[in-house]
Amino acid sequence: MPKKKRQGLVIKEDKDGKTKKAQKAKDAKDAKDGKTTEGSSAGAAGSSAPPAPWLHDYSAELEAAVAWLLWPMTPEDFFREYWEKKPLHLKRSAPKYYEGLFAKSDLDQELRQGKVRYQERLNLVRFEGKKIDLNKGPGIASFQEVQEAWKAGATLQVLHPQQFHSAVRATMAALERSFGALFGANAYVTPAGQQGLAPHYDDVEVFMLQLEGSKHWKLHRPPDDASCEFPLPRTASRDFQQEELGELLMECLLQPGDLLYFPRGTVHSGIAEGGFSNHLTVSTYQGISWHSFLEKALAGALDKAAGEDPEFRSGLPLNFSHIMGSWYELGSESGPRESFRRKAKSLLTRLQEFIEMDEVCDEMAVDFMTQRLPPRPASKEPKEKQSSEAITADTKVKWLDPSAVRPMLSTDPETSEATVLLFHSVGNDSGRHMCNAEAAEAEEVGCLRFEASTFLPALRALHAAGMAAVRCGDLPLDENDAIALCENLLEAGCLELCSEGRNG
Repeated sequence: MPKKKRQGLVIKEDKDGKTKKAQKAKDAKDAKDGKTTEGSSAGAAGSSAPPAPWLHDYSAELEAAVAWLLWPMTPEDFFREYWEKKPLHLKRSAPKYYEGLFAKSDLDQELRQGKVRYQERLNLVRFEGKKIDLNKGPGIASFQEVQEAWKAGATLQVLHPQQFHSAVRATMAALERSFGALFGANAYVTPAGQQGLAPHYDDVEVFMLQLEGSKHWKLHRPPDDASCEFPLPRTASRDFQQEELGELLMECLLQPGDLLYFPRGTVHSGIAEGGFSNHLTVSTYQGISWHSFLEKALAGALDKAAGEDPEFRSGLPLNFSHIMGSWYELGSESGPRESFRRKAKSLLTRLQEFIEMDEVCDEMAVDFMTQRLPPRPASKEPKEKQSSEAITADTKVKWLDPSAVRPMLSTDPETSEATVLLFHSVGNDSGRHMCNAEAAEAEEVGCLRFEASTFLPALRALHAAGMAAVRCGDLPLDENDAIALCENLLEAGCLELCSEGRNG
């Protein structure tokens, strides 16, 4: 028997700007349901929409992209009530909210110019009880053959549009800056009445931005079996059949300007309505969990403990295999078994002393810095021209984007002297963003090295300044060293000159 749909709250705004709340489900389980919000009443009534990330430089505003993504709901309300918990449909009634982000005509232009390759930038798929791959091979996708597949009901899955489309790239870069995590993007252009993919869930937090047309979505719990971790699974699911799905969590119609969010582990399937549907799926937080952190931390702690404490290297009891194991588990708790357990628990407790939390977070942050999108240059002048200008003590500089640098304290392996490592994403290649793991490992890491004994106070001063301009001569350094530091950072593209601080 199909399970009854459970409704959440619908919030509407009256003519006076006040909100009226209609409670459609009155039992105590409502806290688990998703919610649809309409108009500007979702926690920010009367506020104007923030400027779009592709029309505004957000490098100086760390949280602005989150406010744009979630408007009119406040980020505080979203992260308290929905993030990793339950779905949310923001019904904005603002069809031009995403205007200029990514249109079907943008894809058509790329196809006509012969820039689209199957599997790298485009997949053709259709769902007929199962997902059907309609790609014509790994080569160039011609406009004509894609249009023929489209007319036959194929969904156009546009892979990583941020690699070639400036508005999507600016949006993803702004979101990565705000969340401190990688963001991926795929666009899905689906003909009317068609479904592109089978019901499934992902291992990422998903935001769907409805750009053109409409799409009818159903969100379910996954099947109740051992293969499905729920909630917050660590891996994506297989494709499901409709009859396998669990409880219906939400059913909604996305229209232009709407946003749909759901946590990882939410089974989703959608059918285009009206003319056609074009939505952009942006996703994040893959592998950014306490499990991932502890997996790295415990492995490092165990290695460090074994290197420093011989007790971790000492041998197991003689004939331990005749004491421990499933065969002996149901027997009486003998003295040797209890002794084994006490020893193991003692070592596990002591293992906490060897966990280097900052070191693990540094490692995760550097991984992010290596793979994230580069910052958008704020200056209209090329980096080469700026770096050629003579810098004096009166020159004023500022970070191009403070979030694009990650300072680390380390030790030089050759001299054993304290060193500051400054990892940065300025030189990252946006054309390879979210590429496969092998290619990411081969990516050259932007890293500058400085002697901590000389440059640490100045680097801390620059870091503390954020986006504020700093006079080179005011840095806590010898004047020549201060100029050399600024020249080094300017040449790497991490700093830019402030207009009032240029010479001549």
